[in-house]
Amino acid sequence: MKFLKWCLGILVCAYLGQYLLALALPNLVMEVLYHRGGVKQAYNTLYIKPRADEASREVVRPSPDLFYGSCIYNLAEGPLLIEAKVPERYWSMQFYQMNTDNYAGMSNRGDGRYRAGTHVKVTLIGPNSNPEDYSGEVIQSPSQRGIMLLRASAIGEASAALAALKQSRCGPV
Repeated sequence: MKFLKWCLGILVCAYLGQYLLALALPNLVMEVLYHRGGVKQAYNTLYIKPRADEASREVVRPSPDLFYGSCIYNLAEGPLLIEAKVPERYWSMQFYQMNTDNYAGMSNRGDGRYRAGTHVKVTLIGPNSNPEDYSGEVIQSPSQRGIMLLRASAIGEASAALAALKQSRCGPV
């Protein structure tokens, strides 16, 4: 009987530990990424990363077929304006909160619109802001801090995609 209670105690602790780990790990990963990224780039600014190669490991296995840009943001000072020129080939803008949830995104061919060749302007606001106070495309972040990730295809004529990323901007409104 004592052995059975001991086994049951181990199972309960293992279950609770696994549950707590599943809740904490995504937040821990984003905190490390947020602070490590803040050392390489200023917060609330767009940083275009060099093209990924076999040694790139800022994120797990980045694709060498994509150019990456990121804006590590903190909306405590107010909203951000994100502007991006959309190239013809694959392009996406994704927003992540501090628990790794992807809460918003757009691409050059998604959401029923063909955005290739256009100039996207998005106002990113905090969780306590009113979206009706802003015009144009507005994305409301569920948290004050997070990461916006731009991706563009590096296949084929890569210079146009890289130029489009370099013309993009993330900064205070």
